[in-house]
Amino acid sequence: MNVIDIFLEFHQTLSKDRYIERLFDKLGEEQLRTRPYPTVNSIAWLLWHMARVEDAGINRLVVAQPQVLDEGDWNTRMNVPIHHHGTGMTDPEVTELSQRINMAALRAYLDAVRTKTATVVKTLTLEHLDERNNLTYLHQVLFEEGMLNPAKDWGDSPPYQASKGELLIHFGVTHNYGHIYEAFTICSLLGVSPW
Repeated sequence: MNVIDIFLEFHQTLSKDRYIERLFDKLGEEQLRTRPYPTVNSIAWLLWHMARVEDAGINRLVVAQPQVLDEGDWNTRMNVPIHHHGTGMTDPEVTELSQRINMAALRAYLDAVRTKTATVVKTLTLEHLDERNNLTYLHQVLFEEGMLNPAKDWGDSPPYQASKGELLIHFGVTHNYGHIYEAFTICSLLGVSPW
């Protein structure tokens, strides 16, 4: 089994009835939108953020293709007018997005992102995964195209300077698993079980 096969196995496990789909199927809209405490994200925000990070990260920084977001009028469909991936949003902004987002469109967007990821990853070579994006391209994607929240101070050195293989694992697996566990904690805080 090579690294692509391992990636796809973990990526698929996250999507199917074990995790992401279970949250949509077992929780009602109000539960998905609720922030149990002021500084805790909603599950809806987490799922949107996971989709945005994977879409922008893999499609722009790993394979240099268009984002799913830009190919299907997803901002309008989800009723979310921002292009960045959400890191650095304020508490009121998280609450506002959690309340306004169209849940059916979010679910469809997340599915479209994860489907495209599985498709493009199958085309990668091990040599490609060793490559790194140059700083000019990183600046273009992160700041000019708006992957990163312009309201957050990102410091002097842009993030995501790792190899494309490291970025693939981060954007498609570790980042998402971390937030899924956060979502399950939020379920506990809400007194509901996704199981």
